[in-house]
Amino acid sequence: MFGKRQSFGGNTPGAAEAPRPQASPSPTSVGAVVPAARSEVPKPVVDAAINRLRNDEIVDVRSAEAIQRDKEYFQTKSAIFNALIDSIDLSQLATMDQEAAREEIRDIVAEIIALKSIVMSISEQEDLLEDICNDVLGYGPLEPLLARDDIADIMVNGSQKCYIEVGGKVKLTNVRFRDDSHLMNVCQRIVSQVGRRVDESSPICDARLPDGSRVNVIAPPLAIDGAALTIRKFKKDKLTLAQLVKYNSISPEGAEVLRILGRVRANVLISGGTGSGKTTLLNCLTAFIEKDERVIT
Repeated sequence: MFGKRQSFGGNTPGAAEAPRPQASPSPTSVGAVVPAARSEVPKPVVDAAINRLRNDEIVDVRSAEAIQRDKEYFQTKSAIFNALIDSIDLSQLATMDQEAAREEIRDIVAEIIALKSIVMSISEQEDLLEDICNDVLGYGPLEPLLARDDIADIMVNGSQKCYIEVGGKVKLTNVRFRDDSHLMNVCQRIVSQVGRRVDESSPICDARLPDGSRVNVIAPPLAIDGAALTIRKFKKDKLTLAQLVKYNSISPEGAEVLRILGRVRANVLISGGTGSGKTTLLNCLTAFIEKDERVIT
């Protein structure tokens, strides 16, 4: 990944030409079983595998009909979205609460669909309404992923590849953005909530979502295949030290030591690898801080 490999699967260029030494049979090994020679992998197959690894190739498993359908859907959505932006007052929309704003947008979008005589089923129209509401008021295609409590990480590599981590395993999702500019708009919306910006002059930015989820954005020119967005989500129900004892994550004696350390205001250093539970343990310890203490995070 970090450098060009000179070998793959034991096939080093030039190694095939070197003769392999063969042991002469001894008189005592006449009846010995000689293992069969290992079959070599054809070189074109090895070269293709190396190229896929180097290029991080992701095969699009969609059929040609599905690709065309997605393209038509994005075109229809863009036309309705542009008509919506021309029809509403964004400053007035910002003063409304979330539910009222959604109802207002849904009514206007339904009128636009009727005026443009766009033919679609009820389910398709509902999906379109939800997508447009998420684009205007939320984080676009990421909203369904953010609503799930079982997802630990959301990793977006460009507008067409989005991965999630569920149960310790990374999976490729079917979530896609319209294009790179759509992805950058979502990134800007996230970082602007904490008074930050991300662009060519400031291509790396760290931020937080309102629920505390950590966000990292890497924008072009540092990201060569579109913006890279990573969101580390946290569960809505915070674990307690008593629950960690119940799950056998820590012994009762160890939990008592941590409780005492929190009560006496001792300095505690928490370290560990990615996903090892540093934030979970820190949340458990902060529960023992007195309510009248001045805590700075």
